[in-house]
Order: sequence, then structure tokens, then C-alpha cells
Amino acid sequence: MIGYGSLISHNSLKETINNKHFKPVIIKGYKRIFDIYVKKNENSDILNLEKSKNSELNGVMFKVNELELKEIKKRENLYNFETTKAYDFRNKKIIGDCFIVVDYSIKIDKKNKLPSKSYFILCREAAYHINKKFGEYWDKTTFTSDNEKVSEWIKNHKEYNTL
Repeated sequence: MIGYGSLISHNSLKETINNKHFKPVIIKGYKRIFDIYVKKNENSDILNLEKSKNSELNGVMFKVNELELKEIKKRENLYNFETTKAYDFRNKKIIGDCFIVVDYSIKIDKKNKLPSKSYFILCREAAYHINKKFGEYWDKTTFTSDNEKVSEWIKNHKEYNTL
């Protein structure tokens, strides 16, 4: 299983399943974007993936058993589960097949809305907790809903930079 948003956070993951050993990985062919969607008249954020041939992003790979996979499917119930290849974050060598989650039904809101501050900080701090290089790569491969790289966006939104 690959975590690329809140599942990068051990604290967030353990709300669903027991803590896991994380292996930093690269996923190719997708772009990570903060989506904003409305659920019962309430705006909410998610990090989602959009297919993009020339893009890649980092995440963490962890093993799950059948029961844990069922629990993650309950948590990620808006998403489609897909199989893709994972590559080692350090040496870029292929590791093998893994699950990722993608929601094709959510339309990306491109009205320059700010991501939820608490959700943004949770995901970003978790990426930097892996290590600085992983966090910087997360910034370079994560986009706001209006298609700006977080590494550039954060310069004008210092209130989101808790590092």
C-alpha cells in the first residue's frame, strides 16, 4: 500500500491500522494535488492523484494484510484502488507492484481556495518527518488546486510553513 497524503503520518495511519514500517518510494505517472470538495455543504480537503504521464511523486510503502486492507478501504471509501509500480526513493530502482488510491469523481476546484491549514500541515510535517530530502521532494511534487507547486506556494503563505 502507498500513502502519499495523510497516510504518510504514523499518527494518522494508526487511527485506522497498527503502525507500520514505512519505505520511502516514488510513484510515476501521477500528479499529487490538493482537491477541495463539498460534502453536505462543507468544504473539505484531500490529497488526490491525477494521471499525468510526465509526473511523479513520493510516498511511503507499507505492507498490509487482508483485514488491514479492508480497514483502509473503509477509511479511503471515496477512492478507487489501483495497482502501480513503486520505485525506491533513494536509488530509483523498481521495487514492484503496490496499491494507490485515486478519486476520479472529485473535480479539482481551481478557484484559488486555500487548502485546509491543519490538513496541509499534517501531511507536510509527516513528509519532513521521514527526512528533509523526502520533505523537499514532497514540496516539489505536490500541487495546490490552482496548479502551483507547494515549494513555490509556501513562500507566499508563510502561515502554513511550520517547519
